Amino acid sequence: MRDRRDEQLRIAAARADFLEYGPQGAAGVGDVVAASWSRSASAGLDADKYTVAFHDDIDFDSRLARCARPVLERLTGDMSDVPVTIALTDAQARIVDRRDCSTAVGRVLDRVDFDRGYSFEESTIGTNGVGTVFEVGAPVSVVGSEHFNQSLVQFACTGAPILDPLTGRVAGVLDASMLAESWNSLVDALVRSAATDISRNLLLDRSQDTRAVFETYLRASARPGRAVIALGETVMANEAARSLLNPDEQAIIGQYAEYLMSKHDNALHTVTLDSGRQIRMRTKHITSRGDVVGVVAVLDEDRFGHRGADETDSRIASLPTISAGGMRSPSWISAYNEVAHSLTRNTSVIVLGEPGSGRLSILTDAFRIESPAAPIVVIDAADPRQTTQTTSPPTPADGRGLLVLRHIDSLPAQVPQELRSVIDDAVATGYILAATSSSRPSTTATTYGGLVARFDHSVTLPPLRLRGPDLQLLVERILKSIAPQRNTRISPQAMRVISAYSWPQNLAQLHTALESALHRRPVGEIQPEDLPGFCRTTAHRVLTTLEIAERDAIVRVLGECGGNRARAAQVLGMSRSSIYRKIHTYGITGV
Repeated sequence: MRDRRDEQLRIAAARADFLEYGPQGAAGVGDVVAASWSRSASAGLDADKYTVAFHDDIDFDSRLARCARPVLERLTGDMSDVPVTIALTDAQARIVDRRDCSTAVGRVLDRVDFDRGYSFEESTIGTNGVGTVFEVGAPVSVVGSEHFNQSLVQFACTGAPILDPLTGRVAGVLDASMLAESWNSLVDALVRSAATDISRNLLLDRSQDTRAVFETYLRASARPGRAVIALGETVMANEAARSLLNPDEQAIIGQYAEYLMSKHDNALHTVTLDSGRQIRMRTKHITSRGDVVGVVAVLDEDRFGHRGADETDSRIASLPTISAGGMRSPSWISAYNEVAHSLTRNTSVIVLGEPGSGRLSILTDAFRIESPAAPIVVIDAADPRQTTQTTSPPTPADGRGLLVLRHIDSLPAQVPQELRSVIDDAVATGYILAATSSSRPSTTATTYGGLVARFDHSVTLPPLRLRGPDLQLLVERILKSIAPQRNTRISPQAMRVISAYSWPQNLAQLHTALESALHRRPVGEIQPEDLPGFCRTTAHRVLTTLEIAERDAIVRVLGECGGNRARAAQVLGMSRSSIYRKIHTYGITGV
């Protein structure tokens, strides 16, 4: 007990030094906590001010909540004698369920709004056992003064990510919170185990979804000669579809169908392939217990370019082969054309998509086509200084400009009056209003600070994993931008590694990978071994520094040994069973 008290006193002193002197004051604090403090400070948070956002549009009966209930009930029973509160959050760090094993602890947590509907994102609350888990993608324990905000220093919490077993993404967090003086490290193991059990329940629950997709696929395929592709947990294509499309074309159509699934778009679409063939596809989204779980697409070739009576809908995506800066992905071309069409008509637009997917770039590129010399003003809504200190942009010379509210989903419920004035002045002088967001707008009046009503249209961008046809050109452009004067190129083998990776951080991660490769091979042809180790992995958790070094060493030696596991194990000085286990643990593939 004495050692724990001394440790907390040391961390409290480091926290005080950090708040006064900056990062150098966090010496001796764990890397995860120190990095979280730095992120919290960079977000402009005040450690002495405490405000928690409440959301009234949360689905408290989501698939995650349903799969977690039996685990929560068991965990609450197992910890009935422990002064702790168990909480479950969704993928936006919003609490969807809470179980009190101690009414006393529950009453104290009530005072800091640790309850259903409240959001505990690190960017708004600071270091905590929920939001910080999303930032690092791994279990986190935050005890006492390790919290950034003073109001949370009295607590200790441990959170573990709940991973979707199919996508590998964090579907939510399981958190256990108690008073700091009662902290017991055994709670950490219980929470991790329970989070794993919830992930397993998600996998078991998925089996019902698979059946729903498969049954729809069978019904669609019942008509002789009809080409059908289905996407759910697996990809299915009947004989007619395989005859209509070669494997590369099937992949392109499949990626486009998955993109339409994210948009909830069931319209009839026409996709122009590289060969010039036009494939018409009608998609049907499959839902199970209220969630979209897959899509079935019926395909046929439009040999004459005719449109039926039901094909006059403005949503039809007739995609040209030359558009969007040379990109070939149907999903990207479709999104680019939608953005360009909105800007050409001077209508305000929100571009939705994952971080790093090119939301700002597509706006500026599409606008420059029509108005190459017109001004573009970007305000980062995630930076409080820009939302309160930005002055109205100058009047555009030709009466046309573009004002982009970047990260509009970071705006508070009450938008600063200064920002509203800037928007009003800009629109009055001819600026088109645009925004980027990583979330889909809801119907609540407070969404995007109440500014959602100012926009006429929204466009969803595809993530990099759905842009297979564009990868080669994107790689070439990024290499040219990093090293414009060098003779560099990508080998076919390295390109296969890049194509096989899912790129969860999108273009930013691809840029990082190619930058790393150029450090290893400044000129010449980049080989697979030049790419960072993560390009060959499918691991769904954040690795430690030592694990990253070990993973990269295994990938490098496997490449040198031609993929021979036994020889690689001998070179690395480990047993064959160890190298097989580590290959599985790190998700190493393609070697």
